[in-house]
Amino acid sequence: MLRYKSLLALFLATAMMIVQVASASAAPMTQSSTLTGTVQSCSTSTDTYTGAIIVVCTIAPTDGSTQTVSLSAADAQTLGLATVNSDGSVTITATAGQAVAIDTSLLLSNPCTLPTGANQPVGVALTNFFCKNLGLDYNTVQTLHQGGFGYGEIAQACFTAQVLGLPGQDCQTILQDKQSGDFSNLTLPGGAAVSNWGQLRKDVLGHEAQNMSNLGAIMSGRAAGTGSGHGHGNGYGNGNGNGHGHGH
Repeated sequence: MLRYKSLLALFLATAMMIVQVASASAAPMTQSSTLTGTVQSCSTSTDTYTGAIIVVCTIAPTDGSTQTVSLSAADAQTLGLATVNSDGSVTITATAGQAVAIDTSLLLSNPCTLPTGANQPVGVALTNFFCKNLGLDYNTVQTLHQGGFGYGEIAQACFTAQVLGLPGQDCQTILQDKQSGDFSNLTLPGGAAVSNWGQLRKDVLGHEAQNMSNLGAIMSGRAAGTGSGHGHGNGYGNGNGNGHGHGH
């Protein structure tokens, strides 16, 4: 009996050790990433997608490389790289050689960069075609499609938004109007009201070459696109895949 209890105690102790090791192995690892180095230069720019003033800096990390990063004006001020003035303007205060340590989660990323695993060819094509001008990122395209919109509908809505060029009238808003059947918040140039989706397409895209303003034209390369969204004039991106995006 004593031997049985001893074996049972040994078994329980071993089991607890296994559970503890397994729990430790399964526990998520929390890692912080900091870009440490010195400032080479900083300047202000305008976010293409939001119109906000941002701060773009070239940083020389301690590993000897060079990275161009973008920050919101508020974050740049917190880091001692700029000052946000009372009138909303931004003054660069960073100096060459200034030491800096930036939490990489603060870095602004290019929303047009395709995320890892972006393997839906139509979603990729729509992102590349519309993102630079309309801020339509891949995840938004896929979310719209999963929400019940066909890729062709998404393309037509984006072509419409692109032609109208009206503030607040992006691909998603126009698709939401189509889904609800209520176009009262959309006014065409000249003040004309919109009553339905068919009228909207006719009035906005009717003067466009019909075979050039649809999904087929994008997929075949016939449509005159806005260019690939991979290039970004504001120096977005931090070279290490971190940062948060501006998806619309």
